[in-house]
Amino acid sequence: MNKVETEIKKERKTPGTLSVPFCGYTRWGAINKLAGLLAMGVVLSAAGPALGRPGLHVVPSPVINGSVLLGAAAIAHNDIWAVGVVRDSSGTASTLAEHFDGTSWSVVPTPVVNDPLVAVAGSASNDVWAVGSQTNVGDSPTPFIAHWNGTSWSIIESPNLPTNSFLTGVTAPASNNAWVVGHTFGAANGLVEHWDGTRWSIVSSPAFTDVVAFAISADSSTDVWAFGVSNVTGGPEALHFDGTNWTAIPAATSSFGFEALGLAALSPTNVWAVGVQADSDHDANVPAAQHWDGTSWSVVPVPNPNPNSDASPNLLTGIAAVSANDIWAVGDYHVSAAIQTLTEHWDGTSWRIIRSPNPKVVNQLSGVTALSDGTVAAVGFQEDSTILTGLILMK
Repeated sequence: MNKVETEIKKERKTPGTLSVPFCGYTRWGAINKLAGLLAMGVVLSAAGPALGRPGLHVVPSPVINGSVLLGAAAIAHNDIWAVGVVRDSSGTASTLAEHFDGTSWSVVPTPVVNDPLVAVAGSASNDVWAVGSQTNVGDSPTPFIAHWNGTSWSIIESPNLPTNSFLTGVTAPASNNAWVVGHTFGAANGLVEHWDGTRWSIVSSPAFTDVVAFAISADSSTDVWAFGVSNVTGGPEALHFDGTNWTAIPAATSSFGFEALGLAALSPTNVWAVGVQADSDHDANVPAAQHWDGTSWSVVPVPNPNPNSDASPNLLTGIAAVSANDIWAVGDYHVSAAIQTLTEHWDGTSWRIIRSPNPKVVNQLSGVTALSDGTVAAVGFQEDSTILTGLILMK
């Protein structure tokens, strides 16, 4: 078992504390934790600090009990996707895709496979990709790649990957240029696949040695970034593709550690990674960000909405970049036993917290997408004592 797997398994012992976004199971850990509290009759307070000025608001979306939204991608203001998972009362899971047509959100049929769609990206209305891992009862996880052709979703043939493999991220800057990343338990190296417009193929590189990449983003065919964790040091690791070769690029070092949960590449001199790191006392997790300026990665301060939190994680899980002075990041933070949405914005100078609503006791955001016309959509889930459903905030 490698170093990263050891940490994942160690953190999984306490539901809701997993900070590595392994196939979206961070969210299910939190759900399980909440269910336990409610079963014990714990009264949760939904009150939280009033932060920043109004920003996103809750929009009507399909009410599906047992649903969680994990990723979002916008092609246009009237063409936005959210993907995730829905579990029935027996615990059986199926993929979930929802679409916004400029007026309302609706469920779009997807191939019936077990476990979630965890990430989505697209270059056109008829070219959208989503990834996940199918787990049949008694079987090992099997990664799959789904595609929307403008009419329907279908599973696209991709290379056979080792058993116990997961896909965790996707980026699709063009119809002939898409990338996915993932990991295989028991293997030291991460998984990378590329779409050339015709087929998916596994990509090999010495740069992938002992690195597990969870997030990927590209702004062109010659500027692709992946971010993850080193199996050797346990620290953050960045990977870059220049159109020919993948290269390992040292991330900013910090005594507080850093795990990237979201990644956004704007240009060769402007890339952002957001996630979580330990606080100064190393007894709690706090939101964190790193930035690439074309030369090196550096730590950028991020506001923590609840600095008094002891052990519960406060983190950023997704990021969407429109321009150098218009970047959105989302996540969640804990207030006593309640969980609140967290929305932050970069204006070119600093990150600041933007007020976001919390309709239920537990409210978490997992992904965000944004457009130059001002459209922003953040997705996640909300839960109280009776129902768990997807949550969509928009601006």
